[in-house]
Amino acid sequence: MIKKSVVKNLESILGKKDFVIENQQLESFSVDGVNPKVAVFPKTIEQVSEIMMLASKESLCVIPMGSGTKSSLGNKPDRSDLVLSTKNLNRIIEHGTSDLVATTECGISLSGFQKELNKKNQLLALDPPHINRGATIGGIIASNDSGPERLRYGTAREFLIGIKVVKADGSIFKGGSKVVKNVAGYDLPKLYVGSLGTLGIIVEATFRLYPVPEYSETYIASFSSLEKCQESLLKLLNSDIVLTSLELLNPDLTGPISESNDLDINVGCYSLLVRIRNVEKAVRDQINMVKTICDENNGSGFLVNGEKENQLWDSVRDFAQTSIKTTGVVCKSSILVTQIQKLLDSIQRLSNEYSVKIYVSTRAGNGISLIAIEGKAESIKPAIENLRNFLSSIGGTLILQEAPLEIKQGFDVWGDIGSGLGIMKRIKSNYDPDNILNPGRFI
Repeated sequence: MIKKSVVKNLESILGKKDFVIENQQLESFSVDGVNPKVAVFPKTIEQVSEIMMLASKESLCVIPMGSGTKSSLGNKPDRSDLVLSTKNLNRIIEHGTSDLVATTECGISLSGFQKELNKKNQLLALDPPHINRGATIGGIIASNDSGPERLRYGTAREFLIGIKVVKADGSIFKGGSKVVKNVAGYDLPKLYVGSLGTLGIIVEATFRLYPVPEYSETYIASFSSLEKCQESLLKLLNSDIVLTSLELLNPDLTGPISESNDLDINVGCYSLLVRIRNVEKAVRDQINMVKTICDENNGSGFLVNGEKENQLWDSVRDFAQTSIKTTGVVCKSSILVTQIQKLLDSIQRLSNEYSVKIYVSTRAGNGISLIAIEGKAESIKPAIENLRNFLSSIGGTLILQEAPLEIKQGFDVWGDIGSGLGIMKRIKSNYDPDNILNPGRFI
């Protein structure tokens, strides 16, 4: 139960309508079963600042939240006194179309932001999961989430040129600028990318943008052997083709993706999805080059474009939530591109050994894989542990992104952080000395 004096102070900051203290309503803001004592919905950055000043004074643990699509990421929080929702911080502040730059409050959904940018034929080149579930700009920055188009454009770290953050003590930090060529001083905005809300409440961001590509096509090629598939993807990466996305689906995932999109992909095969977005002539010429490379390795394929192509990539990004039914266990691995074949071989072995179904979508151009697992909890846990050990042996990493609490408990969600842990602890201590922001969720 939260103190009456705190409730009175919140009412003076927000009014009576922009916070809730009823237990039934607070359940929707639960993180791994930990319910907050109060949820607040500030409408201005100044209100966020006042709330954090109050939280700091009263030693209230604060969990920042946008649409809640990242609530399963990280460890179970130690405490949750106050959830600070950014949903009302959803205004686009400035869009400099001639400079390809835009500034927005961070509670806006990525889809809503893109809709406005698209009116000027521009876009923020990010395509992480959960776009259709309302993933917000702030959550995407805080989790450093990305999607298949990371191969062509990069991550939020590449686009973020300015940021405004409310720190744990309520002070407001502003870093970067509205100018793309801003190279003087330390690049402090990047510090908040991937910080998972542990260093401050991200309230405003400035991004550099791209023009919307004129045309797009995707070539889907299926291979009877993983070796031939690997040969094709390495040839594609070493070619002059400007790839937008290059995704490799394992046989267990090919079937659900094919069925959910009414496509005739060869089920039971490893499949490459190659997307190119550019001017129409360049796309068609390069797709022909893609087809030639795949044909040389006995890959059978076909083209997809238009709305069907967009639906396909939506389902690939969100396959763990839309195309398959799992127990909610999703991992993210990172390895060298040259080790992809070893990873997929290992996953097939573990699938057989532990009698679990493992669905894999690999960003074949950068070595990142999303891995969803279906099976009994007592089988999933050792399978993940063995997979992490294997990845560690080849220089890779594994993070448990989503999982029921019974699997998370007693499991190291983040894995080995390496030599940077000491520096990270010192940064956290400086920015949040009382550890009131997302306590326990990060490393």
